[in-house]
Amino acid sequence: MGGPKNALVVGLGRSGRAAARFLLARGDRVTATDALPLEKLDREAVALGAGGVRLVCGGHDARDFVAADLVVLSPGVPITLPQLEAARARGVPIVSELDLVADRVGPRAVLITGSNGKTTTTALVAEMLKAAGKDAIACGNYGLPLVDAVQGDPGGRWYAIEISSFQLETTHALRAAAAVLLNVQPDHIDRHGSFEAYRAAKYRVADDRAKGAPLVLGTDDPELTPLAATARPPVLQVSALRRVTAGGFVEHEELKLAIGGREETLAGVAELQLPGRHNRVNVLSAAVALRAAGFPLEPLRRAALAFTPLPHRLQEVALVRGVRFVDDSKGTNVGAVLEALVAMRETLAPGARIFTLLGGRDKDSDFRPLAAALAAQGGIPVTFGEAGPRIADVLEAAGVVAIRRGALEDAVAHAASLASPGDLVLLSPACASFDAFTGYAARGDAFVAAARALASEIVP
Repeated sequence: MGGPKNALVVGLGRSGRAAARFLLARGDRVTATDALPLEKLDREAVALGAGGVRLVCGGHDARDFVAADLVVLSPGVPITLPQLEAARARGVPIVSELDLVADRVGPRAVLITGSNGKTTTTALVAEMLKAAGKDAIACGNYGLPLVDAVQGDPGGRWYAIEISSFQLETTHALRAAAAVLLNVQPDHIDRHGSFEAYRAAKYRVADDRAKGAPLVLGTDDPELTPLAATARPPVLQVSALRRVTAGGFVEHEELKLAIGGREETLAGVAELQLPGRHNRVNVLSAAVALRAAGFPLEPLRRAALAFTPLPHRLQEVALVRGVRFVDDSKGTNVGAVLEALVAMRETLAPGARIFTLLGGRDKDSDFRPLAAALAAQGGIPVTFGEAGPRIADVLEAAGVVAIRRGALEDAVAHAASLASPGDLVLLSPACASFDAFTGYAARGDAFVAAARALASEIVP
């Protein structure tokens, strides 16, 4: 790596702070810059200044980009930031925090991405690795930043790394033991500029694996068909709808693996604690990646059967006078809501209704597909928040009447007042949370609190 570098960290979110600490510890001269003023950053960011990091807050100084030997770009900062051009013109590497330790984790890393399901699949991979007797950690975009996760690793730890489209844009050095791409559905168009650019970023995960390492694709999504045909082999396909020759599939209500010309049964659909067709893809994808990487079947099966929904992901949180409340606050795009509606319909009696809470901050999404899905699955839309009026207008233009409310808590109370025993109130908002909350978890917590305030029976 040579001597100390002039390292510039752009963005002081969770990943940026971790990168600054890592670079400082290895002896680099570190400048960290953020568009927010110092008083709006958290204590952890302020502490970096006291620890030896030069902080430039309230905007970016082009001179810092000119002086840098290395730029570490945080996921929240777009690669189109104008000041980056000065670094590019000098040939300065612009990398993600993950690249800083790629050489230490590569052969023991499994990369997981997708528009939906990546956090659940990342957690599944970590639990399967632990069941197989490995020191394993879920990290990256979920859990700890990778540079923190490697601390204390004697050299045998495995890493289940959730990697976002933002991180994929600037991650170049990872050579993982397996890579998983679950799906690509419209999301983050406000950041990437177009669906095509977003899809191209997701496709980059195929390049971040070692020679001979498997690429696992959820090929029920037609957006992955081109990659399945062109990616460097081996490519393994996963489907909940059809048999595949190499990968994983659902047949006769069983999850099957087809690896190396041999078929094995992972689990029965009814044995899983994760609801929905999309979760069958998640479970299969995790198991296919690890089975192809040489892990035995039995611990993968044990972990799959023991795994329960993560918080804010189709998590049943309350029962109020026979009405179930389900928190899917992580359903921040239209594709996630479509899957949630199908998954919840499987759990309901015929004729039961799904009061679906939709709203938050719009990410330039196309809400039109929700209309047909709500009609097909017995969904009644209750809109709230900043994007609520636009969602309601789109649905009503398609012939689906929406119930318009203001705040999330009002939407919860109103849905509960209309629901009958056997119905379900589902928070699956199709939007980001930043109109009223600090993140999807805070929004989910608010939903849970509102539901449990009405509850006569709490679901543990």
